[in-house]
Amino acid sequence: MSALKPSRGSLNHALKILPPTLNWINNEFVKGNGEAYDAVCKATGKSVMTSTMANSQDVDFAISCAKKSFDSYRKLSPAERSDILLKAASLLESRISDFAHLECLDTGKPYYEAEIDTGTGIECLKLIGGIMQDYHGNHYSFGDSFGYTTHEPLGVIGAIGPWNYPLQTACWKIAPALACGNTVVYKPSEYTPLTTLALASLFKEVGLPSGVLNIVSGAGNVGSFISSHPSISKVSFTGSVPTGTKVMNACSRDLKKITLELGGKSPLIIFDDADLDDSVSVAMNANFFSQGAVGAKMVL
Repeated sequence: MSALKPSRGSLNHALKILPPTLNWINNEFVKGNGEAYDAVCKATGKSVMTSTMANSQDVDFAISCAKKSFDSYRKLSPAERSDILLKAASLLESRISDFAHLECLDTGKPYYEAEIDTGTGIECLKLIGGIMQDYHGNHYSFGDSFGYTTHEPLGVIGAIGPWNYPLQTACWKIAPALACGNTVVYKPSEYTPLTTLALASLFKEVGLPSGVLNIVSGAGNVGSFISSHPSISKVSFTGSVPTGTKVMNACSRDLKKITLELGGKSPLIIFDDADLDDSVSVAMNANFFSQGAVGAKMVL
């Protein structure tokens, strides 16, 4: 890692949790075998750290670790998995300033936006952790006999996140998967990987077992390795329609389950009884907040 001397308090906060490499596999930071990558401060263009991205060998290793840990992790009770998520939420909340400043450094967002994004990530962990405390199947009586349902984890989940809300989206994808007893191999955007890696390290601190959560950084080829890997049970992808089409094609070859959140513009339909001033205000905010990355179109 190339050293960058902090010159401001905000940079000090970010450097506290700056990951030393761009991959997290089997509960430790590892150097990838892919291309070299400079993580830069988006505000200054200065290099923050230099490391290497993942290649197919690293993805294979991450998936094998996730697959190996699945058999033991799935046996944890919902209450035990809930405890991990709630502890992660509490620890992330105690470090919200550090994570928000790192998100600023990595995305170029103003601090108040990054703090909001971190806060919604914390809310997600709390929500999913809370739901898991009452997560169970159902019992049905049929007179002299009965039937029951159980919730079964799928296996290794492949998840691919976007550049615009990296930490928030990582929480949205990782928390439900872990809560339900799955293990995860997550690829953040190659442009904004840092807070997702810091989040994985935080999960280790609260007791998440080795191999359960793995982060592999890289460009589209890494996402392709994940989508087409035979040991992946489901893929969750957020990104553009053209890339989503490629992900769906890859998943269709062995009928993987898939969730796609693609690049729409969040259309709003405004009915006659709606408050027009409020509707316009919401649409304007959605169009221009976060450099337009939220997005909305209005139909009257």
